[in-house]
Amino acid sequence: MPELPEVEIAARNLRSWTRGRRIVAAEAAPSARYVFRPSTPAAFARAVEGARFGEIRRIGKHLLVALEKDGAPLGLLAHLGMTGKWLRRRRGDPPTRFSRARLRLDDGHVLHFDDLRLFGRLRVVPAARFGEVPELAALGTDPLERGIDAAALGEALAWSRLPVKVRIMDQAIVPGVGNIYASEACFRARIDPRRKGPSLSAREVRALAGAIVAAMKDGIARQEGPEITYVEEGGENPFHVYAREGERCPRCRKGTIRRIVQAQRSTYFCPRCQR
Repeated sequence: MPELPEVEIAARNLRSWTRGRRIVAAEAAPSARYVFRPSTPAAFARAVEGARFGEIRRIGKHLLVALEKDGAPLGLLAHLGMTGKWLRRRRGDPPTRFSRARLRLDDGHVLHFDDLRLFGRLRVVPAARFGEVPELAALGTDPLERGIDAAALGEALAWSRLPVKVRIMDQAIVPGVGNIYASEACFRARIDPRRKGPSLSAREVRALAGAIVAAMKDGIARQEGPEITYVEEGGENPFHVYAREGERCPRCRKGTIRRIVQAQRSTYFCPRCQR
């Protein structure tokens, strides 16, 4: 599942692929209507066709793509959902397996928004007014842009009775953290993911803040090549504890990785060295 590191790689790829490029033709799969909510596939294709790419930003798990069409700004908000990814092919190549939108560029390449489970989103933002999009306005400070304020994180944890791992997945607190990196961060910080936020000391909060950023930077550094294969798709598992139930802990070498369910999501941890 794409989280901040995977979306950051997508942003870097799109910047490289689209710099100075124009969309000469656009198609959107009629069967993928949910991806283009609240608009329609046809309306999406009409809106972006002929537009030229500008700046591409990432905030948390969101991609903010600035376009220009007919001399006026236009925005494209992209979210990869659970299985989405951007892929590039040459014109004439067959579509990718789960291609939901195809943007043909003026350099002979086609960008495919590929999404198996259709939980991704492509939304046109009139005049590129991203600040008026509610889900963006609700996000906290991006952890890669400004780091994580340990004091603010501690305050957010202190008033919540949710387990630490669940709490740090709140996008208003740490945008970009999802199920995988929440488990990995708790492991790096040696914190039991079942603990309640108020139980953490100031030292533990600082360790958690650092662990979140370190896990994300590691995730970005591990990416090789422009096409990401998610663990759930059968890709190599590079994580310390995620999806490693029953394996020996890579740190203490004595504990066994456990899997539990928190907020309907799988959590992985070492009960011996995470306290």
